Amino acid sequence: MPQHESTRWVHAPFNGLLLAALVLGVAVTATTENSGDNGSVVASPSPVASASRTVERKAPTAKPRRTKEPVPKKPVVRESMTPSTPLAPSRKSSKPPANPRGIVYLTFDDGPSPYTPAILDVLRATRSTATFFEVGFRQAQHPATPAHVRARGSNIGNHTYSHWDLTTLTPAEIRSQVARGPRSRCVRPPFGATNPRVQRVFRQQGLRQVLWTVDTLDWKRPGVTHLIEAATGPKVRAGSIVLMHDGGGDRSQTVAALPRIIATLHQRGYVVRRIPGC
Repeated sequence: MPQHESTRWVHAPFNGLLLAALVLGVAVTATTENSGDNGSVVASPSPVASASRTVERKAPTAKPRRTKEPVPKKPVVRESMTPSTPLAPSRKSSKPPANPRGIVYLTFDDGPSPYTPAILDVLRATRSTATFFEVGFRQAQHPATPAHVRARGSNIGNHTYSHWDLTTLTPAEIRSQVARGPRSRCVRPPFGATNPRVQRVFRQQGLRQVLWTVDTLDWKRPGVTHLIEAATGPKVRAGSIVLMHDGGGDRSQTVAALPRIIATLHQRGYVVRRIPGC
């Protein structure tokens, strides 16, 4: 047998074995690449299956029903209701003049609050009274204070339930605000905002609108000296209604200024009294 034929025969089985080994190696490699962490085979998604997936669509949200009356705005709260420091009753007192030349009416809005008892202590020490135009939802927060105000000889006016601008509300909403506010024959619209529609509702409810003639702007906290000057200055005369606040924010300046305010009014010959008929 020729040499080249023997060589071809000897290498033929080897070539077959080499081919089989190569095929087996490819199969093992493919299995390893498509296996998960636990050794199981993970099938790759086909392009056709991915393209045919159904996308779930959310059902459209139902539109809210319209109400006949607009939703009122949130209550206006200027500052925190909590005093930064504990309030102590004032020891300063002033006696009213024996022969007064007139009455000055001090009024306090937006309470009751933790500052109201301190103001009542000053009024008692100076033999004075005042009118507190209180807010309904704050009366609920301080339920014992209204009776305390009346027991000290002062009275309470209606400052609505939630301190909204009544000129932006419908007549029905105005009636609701007044009806849920403090019980009184006097009403003071928040911010002093009023118009013929608001006043008509007041008349229908048998209420007397009470505004003010002097605004101390104490809610801005301009300083004790400024408050004393504003509440006793040239604009203040017999029959004046002075606006201050016992609620709605930090009223420590108002409490601190009040003894000096009343003492100065006494020196000018005025007495400080509540508004009659409220």
